[in-house]
Amino acid sequence: MASDHEYLSLRISADELTRWIDQMFTAIGVPQADGQIVAHVLVEADLCGKHTHGVSRLPLYVERIERGLMMAEAAVEYETSGTAVIQRMNGGNGLGPVVAWKATEHVIAEAKRYGMAAVAVHHSNHCGAMSVYCSYAAAHGMILLALTNSPPGIAPVGGREAFLGTNPIAWGFPRGKESPPLVIDLATSVVARGNIIEAARRHEPIPLGWALDQKGNPTTDAQMALAGAVLPMAGIKGYALALSVEILSGVLSGAGVGPGVKNPYTDFSGPSNVGHFFLAIDPAAIATEGVFEDHLLAMEADLREVPPAVGGPVVIPGDRSEATRDDYLQRGIPLDPSLVEQLNGVAERLGVGHVPVWEDLAHSPHELSPS
Repeated sequence: MASDHEYLSLRISADELTRWIDQMFTAIGVPQADGQIVAHVLVEADLCGKHTHGVSRLPLYVERIERGLMMAEAAVEYETSGTAVIQRMNGGNGLGPVVAWKATEHVIAEAKRYGMAAVAVHHSNHCGAMSVYCSYAAAHGMILLALTNSPPGIAPVGGREAFLGTNPIAWGFPRGKESPPLVIDLATSVVARGNIIEAARRHEPIPLGWALDQKGNPTTDAQMALAGAVLPMAGIKGYALALSVEILSGVLSGAGVGPGVKNPYTDFSGPSNVGHFFLAIDPAAIATEGVFEDHLLAMEADLREVPPAVGGPVVIPGDRSEATRDDYLQRGIPLDPSLVEQLNGVAERLGVGHVPVWEDLAHSPHELSPS
């Protein structure tokens, strides 16, 4: 697949993109507070280089709301189980980022009171990059495990039809007030399905070993891969992890499971009914406040001292995302021109101005004028 610099030739500041997204959701009837949450979640994904989960998802969210398949304003309801430590949430078929954000805020607050808390969510939608919620929780001193199921993407080992989603697993760990959180976010498939969606949108091939076609044969055709199945990472181990995420996100919460989770891009027969699972742990409930963070930083320092192999030095998960974020905050977020064209089409339909991008990558945003 092409590198970022081969197909990304436009940039926009994070602040301007956030404001523009907020305007888009306001135009379609989303409450301002909820629109700001979605804008934050999408822009944070783009800032970390997760473009498949950033503003590229906006047209999908808008279309689902316009079709009446997702609520612009959702009534989130906690279906209590008799204890505040673990609860079941009905997302009210609201915007996934709003539902997931409220669930994250809930487990943070309850973990501060009880040491840990969990919430299983049903009747939600695609909620963006799970790393965003982990970063938010870690910034509040919490360890967070964030899981979500998704439409069928992975075939069970030995099968040729997709059943489980690419079901990401994400962890956030606080490093203290002076350091960014340590965030681990990975799909249980060999690659996030969003990468295949992007390749299909650009009419580009995908690497061999990513997916199977409908007949169960390896394919480099992105469209055939979307009709077939993504391969699990690490074979049966990745399949087992995807199954575990499905159980906690879907079975435990009462959300859709397997084919019961509707593909938001292709299935317009009803709500997606995505499930999430969030577990927050307050490390200060186990050790004196700050001890966990100090020990984590000490361990990382030791890891970085390991003698490098060919292609070293040693890296820690999140290093690349942090470097990307610093770069994009300074020089602007790069956007695919074809995506900008698509976004502008949606904006015109909603009566909102075009995306205020810059066209020259050779200069920093403050040196340029929006086009």
